[in-house]
Amino acid sequence: MAARDLILGTAAGYHYGDVRPFLRSLDGSGFSGRCVLFVSETTRDLARMADHHVALLPLRADAAPDGMSCNALRHFLYRDYLRAQSEPPARVLLTDVRDVVFQSDPFAPAWAEGLTCAVEDRRMTIGTCPHNSRWVRLHLGDDALARVADRPILCSGTTVGGAGAVLAYLDALTEKMAPFTGGERMAGFDQGVHNVLVHTGALGPVTLTDNAGPILTLGYTEGEPRLDAEGFALNEAGQRAVIVHQYDRKPGLFRRIREKYA
Repeated sequence: MAARDLILGTAAGYHYGDVRPFLRSLDGSGFSGRCVLFVSETTRDLARMADHHVALLPLRADAAPDGMSCNALRHFLYRDYLRAQSEPPARVLLTDVRDVVFQSDPFAPAWAEGLTCAVEDRRMTIGTCPHNSRWVRLHLGDDALARVADRPILCSGTTVGGAGAVLAYLDALTEKMAPFTGGERMAGFDQGVHNVLVHTGALGPVTLTDNAGPILTLGYTEGEPRLDAEGFALNEAGQRAVIVHQYDRKPGLFRRIREKYA
């Protein structure tokens, strides 16, 4: 039996309406692998989520050092899950859930053998972004920020690669996240670590895909994305994006997606 592709996500504290666009769009994408979502005690409507043939696993707070948000904790859970697999998946997608939809099979693109990371709008750099610069500086220090300040932001919400490459990434990421230095507005500090690891070459060669590729990351883009005649979001190359991330930042697209998957 051939190894199946795997999607790993976290739905801590969400209800079915929060994740319905993710689940329904995945159902219609042609994806035939396995999807695992980690859920917390405050996640609601589990039976309705399970109807989409996803595996729901408990989010264990003890999987990571104390004080880490779910944004950081999820990487420890993914690491432990992959380590425990007797038959590793062929490829793995680590993805956000609440603000992601699929416009086709996420494993249809010819992804590189190693790790592929998503680049946000290139007009914004780590140093000019108040959030990313804060995460790097407070957790890793001024020297680390200086090394990556002029680099584009890499989004830690969508990462794809072969099982071995993804596990090596998670090992490096979780090691660098501990011990957690804490501080206000640090819930997304995992992305700061993600950027430093990739941009400094600590992970070796990594493929970067920007908004002209399969993953459309909308947070810092201007205006609403272009749509084709059927209402699918187009990337900067004028093609249908495979994965649309941060669609909730665009009121028009958000309304369309919520209506489509109501």
